[in-house]
Amino acid sequence: MRNLPGYLRTLRNYVHTPKGGHDVRDYLRATAWILLTILLVVGILHFAVAVR
Repeated sequence: MRNLPGYLRTLRNYVHTPKGGHDVRDYLRATAWILLTILLVVGILHFAVAVR
């Protein structure tokens, strides 16, 4: 637990670099696509079960 502040400081410094900011945006975009895909599949399955 003593190392946690150092890890967080390093992560914060990385995010504030051009590459780190780009990586964070890419990860957020990928997460959004994954969540939208899950919601779409759940919606389709829910509709398919409700129709039967």
